[in-house]
Amino acid sequence: MQRLIALALLAVVLAVPAVADAQKKGGVVKIGNLGEPPTLDAHWTTATITEVLTNHIYEQLYSLDAKSQPIPMLAESMPTISKDGLTYTFKLRQGIKFHNGKEMTSADVVASLNRWGAQSTYGKGLYARVAEVRALDKYTVEMKLKEKTATVLISLAIPNNSAAIYPKEVVDKFKPAEKATEWIGTGPFKVVEWKPDRHIKMARFDDYKPRSEPASGYGGKKVVYVDELLWIPVPDAATRVAQIETGELDFADDLDLNAYDRLKKTAGVQALVAKPYYWLVAVFNKKEGLMTNPKLRQAWQAALDMEPIMKTVAGGHGELYRLDSSLAFAENAPWHTKIKGLPWNERNRDKAKRLLREAGYKGEPIRFVTTQEYKWMYDFALLSKQQLEDAGFTIDLQVVDWATLVKRRNNPKEYDAFTTGMGNFYDPTHHIYLTPNWPGWTDDPDLNRVLAELQGESDYKKRFALWEQATRIFYDKVPVARYGDLFGLRAMRKHVKGFDTTLMRPRFHNVWLEK
Repeated sequence: MQRLIALALLAVVLAVPAVADAQKKGGVVKIGNLGEPPTLDAHWTTATITEVLTNHIYEQLYSLDAKSQPIPMLAESMPTISKDGLTYTFKLRQGIKFHNGKEMTSADVVASLNRWGAQSTYGKGLYARVAEVRALDKYTVEMKLKEKTATVLISLAIPNNSAAIYPKEVVDKFKPAEKATEWIGTGPFKVVEWKPDRHIKMARFDDYKPRSEPASGYGGKKVVYVDELLWIPVPDAATRVAQIETGELDFADDLDLNAYDRLKKTAGVQALVAKPYYWLVAVFNKKEGLMTNPKLRQAWQAALDMEPIMKTVAGGHGELYRLDSSLAFAENAPWHTKIKGLPWNERNRDKAKRLLREAGYKGEPIRFVTTQEYKWMYDFALLSKQQLEDAGFTIDLQVVDWATLVKRRNNPKEYDAFTTGMGNFYDPTHHIYLTPNWPGWTDDPDLNRVLAELQGESDYKKRFALWEQATRIFYDKVPVARYGDLFGLRAMRKHVKGFDTTLMRPRFHNVWLEK
């Protein structure tokens, strides 16, 4: 009996190190992405590639949990809110260091939030209702509102174009409209090298101080096991697929959906379908040029037949796309609508031709800008061109790299429409293409009125009714052409462990290598 007990104890002892050592430290994760980011300044752009990269470098007062609800990150806890709903008080975590070794204080937070409020699409939306943000003491920040809004915490927590906290000296050095070229945050990784067209190298930040709560969504405890992340620009989607197959890459994002079946059969590779991912849209320039004419935008919408477009874009895989008229992404999301009779996916060429005549359109070329770096963008632009020209449009399809597209879309003289994909949104007022602060410049008085009411209303049922109203206005005014919901394809080598496959955007904290 004693021998059996001794053997059992020995087995337990031997098992413990196996569990403890499962999460190994060390190694470099080589990540293939679609190209160069326009910047590593999180306040400056909504570009997804910037979001993915900068969320490893910077953090916010709040993050999003697995249910997309705000949870504390750099804030110590949820804020104290005054009875009138106009004053939010944030207590900061103490002992949090920036990558330059300086401790984060309220001065850094106030400067960062004010820059974000002046530059970010989401920041501008919130700051329209902000009276003042000030430091009460070294670790306490107060935000006073001009009027109540239901969007303070969700605005501070969203990962895109985020309310990232920078050192005050970086904020003071770069005006809001200038791209910051010093990338210093509090995040689990720090930038050590950016060699354009070769790589962006991030190293583990050894002074990073994780939260104690379990990891959840983009928040909770973040532990860095790997030594480095090497982000390698690989503009050609087929090349990214080949390099994940050969092992040149450990992880590859935004892959050609046609490779789905092949990747599922590749030894040593795990194919990952990202849901939700992109909501495909053609964004119209409503500041100047041809597409300021609403009849032309309505004609574009009427001409589209979504099924063949989405099926082709998804590589023929029905499980990789969804047809849906709702402006909310996920079917189980609190803002998903089911409104019948909307002019979406009408496939009505005769209606499109009639609207073109009513618009006084004479066949002038419409400059439609896209990129091949996101293959799905190029595919849906190419199929749209065919359908639109069948209805009487003349489409000048201009293919550029993604960084150029992001730059050009900010200049109303350089395009009439451009392709993009919208990620998930967390509040109806965060639909960036419905605001005048984002390329395309939607500044419709009817939409503005309803969205302003949504900002101030806190009752969910009343907000949902307003959201349905905004959806109807959207399909009447057509600020963008809404296509379908596309799911993403990414892949990783099976020696990459701990990766959270439920996230819309990849994160590499809590990830280790088992080679």
